[in-house]
Amino acid sequence: MADKKGRVHAIIQKNLSEIIIHQLKDPITEFASITHVDVTSDYSYCNVYVSHLDSTRIDELAQYLNKRKGFIRTRLAATLDIFKTPDLIFHADKGYDKMAEMDALIDNAVNKKPKTLKDVYGKNYKTPEQKEAEKQRRAERKALKEAQEKKAKKTTRTSKKKQA
Repeated sequence: MADKKGRVHAIIQKNLSEIIIHQLKDPITEFASITHVDVTSDYSYCNVYVSHLDSTRIDELAQYLNKRKGFIRTRLAATLDIFKTPDLIFHADKGYDKMAEMDALIDNAVNKKPKTLKDVYGKNYKTPEQKEAEKQRRAERKALKEAQEKKAKKTTRTSKKKQA
């Protein structure tokens, strides 16, 4: 009796699947599946997560099964050998939709062109090396201009001295 709760979950899931698919004669249950069963420790409640091949009908399926849960519980009690048959609560399992969304996001992230800083800041973006080179060019131009101004002042002084 190592994992009694796990065995009970598996038995309930298997029996509920057979009841829903084979004994309920409704078109909505044809493509239904039970994705997960969670029974409380005292076997008084059982949360049943259901899915449907058509993802737009999952909520409709859960509502239908909740309306028919008395019939389903009676059929389940006949197949179980436990003291107490749990009260069934059906939930729409939207895990597959969430997984599909996550797959799409991952595919988009993996397959799209990586965004660079140039993409973010546009054509005017400069790398740190380009910025440093531009800074040096400005400093060289400034030094050259100062040297030219100094030379121009010197030549104007000498020309003024010659005139005087």
